[in-house]
Amino acid sequence: MSQSIVESFNVLTTLAAYRVVSFDTAAANTVVYPPAARPMIGVTVDSVKDTTNAIPVALAGKVKLQFNDTVSAGGLVSANTAGQGIGIGTLVTGGTYYIGVACNTVSNSTTVHDIIIHPGIAYEVP
Repeated sequence: MSQSIVESFNVLTTLAAYRVVSFDTAAANTVVYPPAARPMIGVTVDSVKDTTNAIPVALAGKVKLQFNDTVSAGGLVSANTAGQGIGIGTLVTGGTYYIGVACNTVSNSTTVHDIIIHPGIAYEVP
């Protein structure tokens, strides 16, 4: 049985289900797909129908995520600017944000797989 902590947030535009989100820097209590170099806070669990509705976002626990990359089981999962899960790849100077850990191997992109939400930032070890 999967359980997660879910809270509702405002939106500025339509967001799809199973996508990673970050806080918007201009509007309070509002989430957007993650731009480059911004902390990720959770994963949408439903699709918003229009910009007047709030969207439920899982902040912790085991959740489903739409992928657009291959990732090994136990690998760190980041997100592209469409909120889709991707492998963490090459670490960048200043660190690379991630949303969590893949529960199983994702060998086919554009599929939905489980992750454990555990956001953080990974640094290259010299």
